Amino acid sequence: MTLLFLRTILLYFAVVFGLRLSGKRQLGELSTSEFAVTILVSELASIPLQDVAVPLFNGIIPLLTLVCLEVLLATLCRKSSRARRVLCGNPCIIVKNGKIDQKMIKNLRLSIEDVMEALRLAGAPNLPDIRYAIVETNGQLSVILKAEAQPVIPSQIHVHPHEVGVPLILISNGTVIQKNLLELGKTENWLLEQCKRQHCSSFDEVFLFTLDDAGNQFIQAVQKGV
Repeated sequence: MTLLFLRTILLYFAVVFGLRLSGKRQLGELSTSEFAVTILVSELASIPLQDVAVPLFNGIIPLLTLVCLEVLLATLCRKSSRARRVLCGNPCIIVKNGKIDQKMIKNLRLSIEDVMEALRLAGAPNLPDIRYAIVETNGQLSVILKAEAQPVIPSQIHVHPHEVGVPLILISNGTVIQKNLLELGKTENWLLEQCKRQHCSSFDEVFLFTLDDAGNQFIQAVQKGV
């Protein structure tokens, strides 16, 4: 039992290390080769867990080999456009000027229902509004709207909204995050004053306080009885 426990821990860290080594794309948008590696890694890791008679390295070595191969192929794709086309494919335009390319969706084995669903998910349900709809190499759909269908941006109507930055947490459930406070150049005295303005007399009464580098702040008090 102890041996199985230790093997599980070692394989867990091996899989996590391998996926981290293969890069952030492996944890987000997957290409065909990355998806295949992910499946194979999970299968290889399960073999030593199911049979304790199988040496642990019989699972770890193939796992690391696959991950290293994926890293090498990713490097090759980055340096060679030809290799990238072979391994990852090319983006495919399935809608042009409001018309579905019937030949392209046939080659991609997509139905009209698949295309319409993807367009709705992309926020572009009306075909006449679309200039281009492109299936990217990771399988996601990118939509470029016609000029008259694009949303109005503030500069077009001469409006100047406030800038928005990345909010940093300054107080989390009553605890002051000193690192973020220092990064924004604020002090605890300033922070306490802001809390008092929102009727919170101490940090313990604040559930969440965020502030970005543009000065936008958000504060939520602790809910009583929770």
